[in-house]
Amino acid sequence: MKVLYFQSAYKGIYSYFDLWLKEVSSEKIDLISIPISTNQTMLKNLILTIKPTYIFMMIGNSKPIHLLKLINEMKIPLILWFTEDPFYIDVSYELLPYADCILSIDQSSCEFYSKLGDKQIHYLPLATNENIFKPINRNKDFDLLLIGYPYPSRIKLVQSIIDLTNYSIVLIGKNWRKSLNISIQRKKNIRFVTNWIPPNIVNYWYNRAKIILNPHRESTFLLNKNRFHVINRSVNNRFFDIALSGGFQLINDKIDPFVDEEIESLFRYSDEKNCIDLIHKFINESSNRDKITTEIRSKMIGKNTFSDRLKTLKNILGQNSI
Repeated sequence: MKVLYFQSAYKGIYSYFDLWLKEVSSEKIDLISIPISTNQTMLKNLILTIKPTYIFMMIGNSKPIHLLKLINEMKIPLILWFTEDPFYIDVSYELLPYADCILSIDQSSCEFYSKLGDKQIHYLPLATNENIFKPINRNKDFDLLLIGYPYPSRIKLVQSIIDLTNYSIVLIGKNWRKSLNISIQRKKNIRFVTNWIPPNIVNYWYNRAKIILNPHRESTFLLNKNRFHVINRSVNNRFFDIALSGGFQLINDKIDPFVDEEIESLFRYSDEKNCIDLIHKFINESSNRDKITTEIRSKMIGKNTFSDRLKTLKNILGQNSI
């Protein structure tokens, strides 16, 4: 099966997604990668030369409609993987007519698409890389870690932790410093890392923290493109990365359980107060944290890699005629 895959051309973690997909290309799926910047003439000649069975494209917030129209004209089945749902679902919605098979990282978005018609729609979350995200022998030398953009709900959570506790915390991402009110007394326990860091360094930080905060992005953020008000309820890709790193995470309970509802209920919080209560509970219970992280990791390892996602895609294509 030949699959022509358009590299996303997004910066940051997406460049690694492209690389990891290319690395796991197998005999069962011959994944041929090309840049999204490929012009229409080059694309037409390439399709005529290699004769792909399918064309596969990861869609975030871009709309390469000129390429999608050509693909439709040449009658090559098109698979679109919406990897920023539902935060950019306005973009996804505009591209739906071009797709023969729709993949989304969010269950609520899948349900939204299903109500619109009879296209093939499948939940396919993003994945992780087991060669990068793994436990390493490091002492836990600070209490709390949060990696990501300071969305309003995250700011509210972190501000509550700063105001009500004395835990040391590392915040990695742009704009955190100017988003918080920090007293002089608390500044010595708070560290900011403002530059973007690659996955192997992310794993290093995960292994240093006692507790990793993973509050999921809110669907109501002002700069989202989500006019349909679809509420996200599926785990983000950091959930997989943290679990495989051996890190202990706390996530908001409005996100659906992914692996084991009973185990995951132990590290889900309902609001800022409940999150702080869980921090108090687990911060000095290293053996309890280790027990939970070991159980979650054992249930996830080998099942949430990009290789696994391609196998799932192959099964989808094999079971359905596109």
